[in-house]
Amino acid sequence: MSMLETAALRLNLWQRELYHAATVLGNQLKDTDELGFTPNILWWGAAYSDLLSLCAGSIRGKLIIADSDPRRLRTSTALVDNASGIRLVALADLSRDAKAIELLLQGAVMRDIDAYLALEEKLRSSAERSPAVADGWADHLFMDFTLNRVDVDHESKLMSEAFRTLSATGSIICTLLVGDEPVSARHSVKSAPVGAALQIPSESAVIAAFQQAGFHGITFHWSTAANIIDRIGDVDVRMCSIKAYKGKQGPCWELGQAVMCRGPWLEVQDDDGHVYRRGERVAVCAKTFGLMMRAPYQGAFLGLRSVNEPPLARAVTFGCNTSTLRDPKVTKGLAPFDGGQAEASCSAENGCC
Repeated sequence: MSMLETAALRLNLWQRELYHAATVLGNQLKDTDELGFTPNILWWGAAYSDLLSLCAGSIRGKLIIADSDPRRLRTSTALVDNASGIRLVALADLSRDAKAIELLLQGAVMRDIDAYLALEEKLRSSAERSPAVADGWADHLFMDFTLNRVDVDHESKLMSEAFRTLSATGSIICTLLVGDEPVSARHSVKSAPVGAALQIPSESAVIAAFQQAGFHGITFHWSTAANIIDRIGDVDVRMCSIKAYKGKQGPCWELGQAVMCRGPWLEVQDDDGHVYRRGERVAVCAKTFGLMMRAPYQGAFLGLRSVNEPPLARAVTFGCNTSTLRDPKVTKGLAPFDGGQAEASCSAENGCC
């Protein structure tokens, strides 16, 4: 049991669950340290909860804290040395920096609708050219109850912004409150920080939101007890952390590779619809092979490469929307491979790439 978890035993339910969430985040930061690279970290939600203060001592690398509340930004940036804060115009939008907009407004003179439209276009193009958080900047994105603080109408924008700002091999940890059934309106939650009522998505709805945004390897992280924080009517509200990854998008190339599911499950299916049966050599493209060899799948699959694997620059298209088994002779170099079914290759339409 970690020191955080030991300390949590003396706290109320909200604090216990928050300590568990801090442990999940801390483990991610520790894993990054062991890999030996300095990450870019985006903390989205400022000092809404005590998560940042609990994790501050473990943060290494460049940290950007983003929120629409200037008071929370001042509080949170003071917690971590060399942290920088970005005040967002809207919490769900990581492209619009309030400070940058204020600079544009200083020289604006609006006497008619044409002047207003010109300023509006200037603000729009500025956000597109130089967003508050650049595309692919974050290696780690931590969402501090951000999903609970936005309206349902802004949820898809928030998720697309998370995907946009995360690096191609980045990961996101979203700490939030979820219900075991849908909750129709915003509610104040027992023991939650003082502020506006919160949106409480259902467990299935929040997973669907991550899937629709393009993430893969999505996992729930609950505390051992999975304590009920509050009850709204018949709905049990719990705190959890959801971890997900970016990187399944892109072309599919044939290198003669295969993966084998180690078990214990008889059969598993990934976010691209590929099915892996325990002990079978499933033919995969280079992109899927790479995904299966790293977190969160690392250790669950045996990677099998062909001794005749060509350079990527000379590879042909692989039809990874058609599940096939890889002949062991291909792996051993005793039989050629022809690039899979090129006519059945992946596309943006079928969702494979």
